[in-house]
Amino acid sequence: MENILYGALPLDRAHSIRHDAKALEALRRSPDKLVVPNWRELSLVAGEEAAVLAEGTQAAELLDLASEVVLLGLTGSGAPVFAADLSKSEPEADGGGPALGLGGAWTGLRAVGALLPAGDAALLGYARAMMIWHHRSRFCGSCGAPTEAREGGNMRQCLDARCNAQFYPRTDPAVIMRVTDGDNVLLHRQRAWPQGQWSVLAGFVEPGETLEEAVAREVREETGVEVADVAYEGSQPWPFPSSIMLAFSARADGGTLVPDQHELEDARWFSRDVILRTFDDAHRGKNTGLFLPMHGSISRWLMEAWLGRA
Repeated sequence: MENILYGALPLDRAHSIRHDAKALEALRRSPDKLVVPNWRELSLVAGEEAAVLAEGTQAAELLDLASEVVLLGLTGSGAPVFAADLSKSEPEADGGGPALGLGGAWTGLRAVGALLPAGDAALLGYARAMMIWHHRSRFCGSCGAPTEAREGGNMRQCLDARCNAQFYPRTDPAVIMRVTDGDNVLLHRQRAWPQGQWSVLAGFVEPGETLEEAVAREVREETGVEVADVAYEGSQPWPFPSSIMLAFSARADGGTLVPDQHELEDARWFSRDVILRTFDDAHRGKNTGLFLPMHGSISRWLMEAWLGRA
């Protein structure tokens, strides 16, 4: 799969180094290190062009300021790349985040991810997901005691010696599915979406079910449609906050389309011809017509493949 956002991380994740305290410290002191700043779930971005990374003395200063530091990996040249959580730093007077002297602006990644170079988007997504995991894992889920980062920030350990539980970053699996009936595809709208946007169905996998069962259940619960011939198509990391989207295709096999009004604003069948003729990205943000999700999302990739444009 090409052009899928937040995948193809341009780093060696350096798993073998995470358990070596001396090697981790040497990487932290490395003059070649790069640091990805994070502040309260925001990323530092230079317009729509690139992620902003600190290097040299600025990188060292950010690591000293950070409440959490994670070794993300090594570049192709061997330079270590860290993520630094600066959420405790006070924002500027305009509330736009702390001034670090690096340029750029603090921005929600969801708003700019599709505009960035693929490697930059993947790096910011990985860093964002790790910082959120640290923030939500400060206390032990078994005994409630505080936890502490270990293994270069890739594990947290309970500080109660009687418990000593270890916690690793979690990824929540979600299924996203293109359901077709001949030359028609099932699309839906969420109330919070921009006016005119339609997409394929999606939902989280529940305990005790296979991915294929999750596809069938979600489609049935949200639309009343039964499916068959569920087939895996691909995946996409989705750091909002910590999911992976697992894409499937399926064929409608009975049921009656009745959208669940608690989950959806609407759900309809659209023919391939109607989508090709009337859905247009030029309508995005203008309330002038219909359009599909943004390029780079796996929902858009599923649709482009079905339309013959992938």
